[in-house]
Amino acid sequence: MSPDLEREKLRRRLATLPPERRAALRRSLLGGREQRTWPLSTGQERLWFLQRFDPDDCAYHITWPVRLRGPVDETALAAAFTAIAARHEVLRTRFVLDGDLPAQVVDEPGEVRLDRLDLAVDLGQAVAGYAGRPFDLAAAPAWRAGLLRLAADDAVLCIVLHHIVVDHWSLDVLMRELGECYRAHREGRPPVLDELPTQYRDFAAAERRRAEEGRDHLDYWTGRLAGAPTLDLPLDHPRPARWTGRGAKADVAVPDADVTRLEAVARAHRATPFMALLAAWQITLGAAAGQDDFCVGVPVAGRDRPELAPLIGYFSTTLVARADLSGDPAFGELLRRTRIATMKALAHAGTSLDRILGALRVPRDLSRPPLCQAMFNLTHNLPTGDLLRTELGDLAVEVCPQPDLGRARVEVSLDLYRGPEGIGGWLEYATDLFDAATAHRLTEAFARVVARAGGDPGLRLSELGAAVRN
Repeated sequence: MSPDLEREKLRRRLATLPPERRAALRRSLLGGREQRTWPLSTGQERLWFLQRFDPDDCAYHITWPVRLRGPVDETALAAAFTAIAARHEVLRTRFVLDGDLPAQVVDEPGEVRLDRLDLAVDLGQAVAGYAGRPFDLAAAPAWRAGLLRLAADDAVLCIVLHHIVVDHWSLDVLMRELGECYRAHREGRPPVLDELPTQYRDFAAAERRRAEEGRDHLDYWTGRLAGAPTLDLPLDHPRPARWTGRGAKADVAVPDADVTRLEAVARAHRATPFMALLAAWQITLGAAAGQDDFCVGVPVAGRDRPELAPLIGYFSTTLVARADLSGDPAFGELLRRTRIATMKALAHAGTSLDRILGALRVPRDLSRPPLCQAMFNLTHNLPTGDLLRTELGDLAVEVCPQPDLGRARVEVSLDLYRGPEGIGGWLEYATDLFDAATAHRLTEAFARVVARAGGDPGLRLSELGAAVRN
């Protein structure tokens, strides 16, 4: 039997052990002592440093507010969160300094209490105010849940989590387990949930080992991104000496007919809709900045092994898509370039952005995000079956609008989703740099590029770029 098969067989056997047996085995491997601190994953470490840089920044808060219709059982709701936190160590994790380095400390399971929110202002402001409260990562786990009572049978549940402990995939896991645990408590039975095969801290330690052993494709990325220029979009205001993260959002909408035509072009070029929309965003940025070479950050799930699928944690990572608009190609040619570059990037996924930045020795510039001043995200491959659930036990569930916390992670970030009416989403932009009118023009320009490229993929970028400048 090969070493890989032996490891897989052992992993499956360990996953079947009761929790107390696994804990005893861990203690025996550690010489009878339970390990007290654990390393952060590289992605967590970056977020930890950003939090130290600005402790009040809420740009990396992930908020999920839902309206609950029916008689909410607060005791059952709190018990459900207590059970979930007991299962997922990352929801009991604090982030402390261990010597000169950040480390994870996993607290023992304890009771989770719901916050009671006061509707002193309107609903949107109440949710935004709760979501925007900063976390003290060393003092307590980096998440909270609050309930705002609107009537006896009407309430809003607001779940707020720091990105250091979750990604957007995790929200689907959280809502699935919340539904089962709430129902189980109401029915007076144990929740029926599969035993977790591993914990987030084990993933973080394994990721560190891969990086130390040089098995994370760093050489590919340093070769691909060496000498990449900064994206310099025309600004409405002088750039502050220090990045503040102040931001706002502008809505994005592309009609279904235009999106459908672009999807047909993508299929004809053996590309995905994601690749076609990324190419359209690169054209929009390139025409606005007058550049044919720059980088766009693309979030990916980062769950490359089946045992990571049921976990709550921060697994997502950022792939860097370097645009190549040189030579004024037709859209079809740019799509071919984007397809090849995307497939190569995915083949070399797994290297953290921070490792890449360190290896490239990107000069530190406090006035802007490093390497990627723009982002692109199409939420097409994330599980949403439980995230968008319409029931929670005997309660009806309705997803509430996301609060705008007035923050931006990069200068411009396009977040899209495909719906029955076409493409929807928003452009998140830095208000220190751009006015709302400029952001609106950028979203309209993107929609025009999608429409024209889908109508005629033979158009050259100079022709498509005219849609941005007009």
